[in-house]
Amino acid sequence: MQSLARSARHVASRNPAGATIFNLNASTQISSSARWSSRSQVSPQRRAKFQALPAFFAWTVAGGIAFYSAQLLVAARQPCANPNISDLAQQTDVSTRYDDTADKFDSEVGFSEWLMGILKIRKELAQQCKGHVLEVSCGTGRNLGYFDVYTKGQVDSLTFVDLSAPMIDICKKKWVALYAGKEALLKPGLVVRFLPATALDRLPLAPTAEGPKKYDTIFQTMGLCSTPDPGQLIANMVEHLDTSNPDARIILLEHGRSYRQWLNNILDGSAQKHAELHGCWYNREIGALVSEAAERCGLVLVRERRYHLGTTWVVELKPAKVTKPAPPMAQTGDQQSQPKKTLYQRSKEFISKPFSGIALKL
Repeated sequence: MQSLARSARHVASRNPAGATIFNLNASTQISSSARWSSRSQVSPQRRAKFQALPAFFAWTVAGGIAFYSAQLLVAARQPCANPNISDLAQQTDVSTRYDDTADKFDSEVGFSEWLMGILKIRKELAQQCKGHVLEVSCGTGRNLGYFDVYTKGQVDSLTFVDLSAPMIDICKKKWVALYAGKEALLKPGLVVRFLPATALDRLPLAPTAEGPKKYDTIFQTMGLCSTPDPGQLIANMVEHLDTSNPDARIILLEHGRSYRQWLNNILDGSAQKHAELHGCWYNREIGALVSEAAERCGLVLVRERRYHLGTTWVVELKPAKVTKPAPPMAQTGDQQSQPKKTLYQRSKEFISKPFSGIALKL
């Protein structure tokens, strides 16, 4: 108190006219020091509260994990109401469910895919696509930003197909949003198409300039779980794959049964409800389905990887035999009578052609 009184005497002074003048800076210093003194008296209490917060959050997280683990344990031990629920014959067609979930699909799966590293796998696989690329069951276009489509990229065309028209529409809008104003950076002549169609029937032909109208890479992510006939889907992919190209590939990213039986029990127990909500059967035996279809359609396995206790599958397939391309069509009499052009004439015609840029068919 005496120190505060002395400080106050220094703050207040009298001018020759007798008026009292206050030094505002000194007053502020006194006020600040008083507040600091007050804070220093309660800081141990506050410090104790702050020290308790990490422990509180840790116990909350631990409790949540324990509760979730207990639920999993109960689900793993509980017998499934339908023990044959993993058989295709027992699974109804729920593919039309995607029409209802298209608008909120990305928000529903975005965080879980990031947390599980699925986005990283998507990027790795999409960057392996080259030539004329067909993406089957493309959904809302969750792989759009990963294809090598820039000036010196290895993708010549992209064809996106999905049964759900609302999802194809979202995929198309995403492409426009991603590459609007960047057309000059894309590969010259790049063709991009978006088509609502079933992958179980005839698919659009590849936009090749010559040779077979087939694709060099057929890419699919999370599609075998939502189709009523996975075997027919793979067979249809093979039908549209350019088997004359030794580098032709079918690349799949799927989810299905685990190699842990306790986890399969959980998947089987919740498969029906999950299919009704999200439109996919995530308890299918992906390995067996792909192996049977590959043997029947003349494919060989290039690689197979599994993640997340075996529930996430990466499969790469190629034709077992490289077929010879179809012979060129016989020329007509008018074509045969025309003299061959010199290299100079052909190069001059090529240079005179206008720059086509990207042919985006919306």
